[in-house]
This record gives sequence, structure tokens and C-alpha cells, in this order.
Amino acid sequence: MSKAKVIGGFVLAALAGIVIWKWRDPMSGVAPLAGEPPSLNTAPPVPARVELPVTLLPIAADMARLNSPETLPQDDLSSLSLVLATYGKNSGGNPTGENEEITAALLGNNPKRLAYLPANVPFVNASGQLIDRWGTPYFFHSMTAGRTDIRSAGPDRQMWTEDDIESSN
Repeated sequence: MSKAKVIGGFVLAALAGIVIWKWRDPMSGVAPLAGEPPSLNTAPPVPARVELPVTLLPIAADMARLNSPETLPQDDLSSLSLVLATYGKNSGGNPTGENEEITAALLGNNPKRLAYLPANVPFVNASGQLIDRWGTPYFFHSMTAGRTDIRSAGPDRQMWTEDDIESSN
């Protein structure tokens, strides 16, 4: 390669660099002055999340009788099974988690903001857990998306003894 071709290549490369440098945004890399409004290229602010009101479903009125002296303990489990099945139909699966998470979902803390249980009832303790008529938290075991086993400790208030009462939906 001749010396003239090498020098010509360098000159062309230098000219190309100058042209590119002149065409770039003259304000890029320049810090904004104090008090200057922000660039128009900023993302719009994210709106604050608005909580929708909870809709109390008709089944919640039936659930107000949970742990009533006029019903049997097995009736309580049947009612809870019905509530879980109703939630499952509306949501594509039963609520899952620990007792307090399931209770929160049934009280309306779910994506659809539907309440299957009335608020401020004696069968939800101060920890937010559903409790049986003897004051013991129910034990929920999710078997599948549509089946949850429910266990009451029974009158002795001890889980996993002979007087436990079980149900599944």
C-alpha cells in the first residue's frame, strides 16, 4: 500500500470524526443550570395506587352464623368449605397461605376486593386468624388449587388429637 493511500485514509477518518462530532447534540453532556426545569425526556410520574373499596358478597351474611350455639361444629367447617369453594370459583383457586393470609383474602384483601366474610366478627381473633368455637385458630392445608383441608382442634383445644374435627372442600 502506498504512503499516499495511508495518509488519505487518515485524512478521511479525521474528516468523518469531525462531521460526526459537529452533528451530535450540542447539549449532551452539559449539566443543567440550577433552577433549570428538568429535561423533557424524563418519565412521567407513577400515579399513587388507589385502593378500591371492598365489596361484601351475599355469602358473608350467611357466614355471620359461624361458631353460633345454634349450629354444630361440623356445620362451621361446612360453611368454611363453602366459602373457600366460592372464593375458588371467583378467583381461579382457593386462597393459600397461613391462617391469617387466608382470613385476610376472605375479608377482601384479594385482587378482586371481594369480601366473603363480614368484618369485625368474633370468629376472627386479634391476630387476624379464623378461630373455631373454642377459640383455637383453624388449621388450613391446601391440597390443590381447588381443595383445602380444614381442621378444628376441637373441645380440648389441642391440635392433632382424637377430638379434632376435619373437613375439606
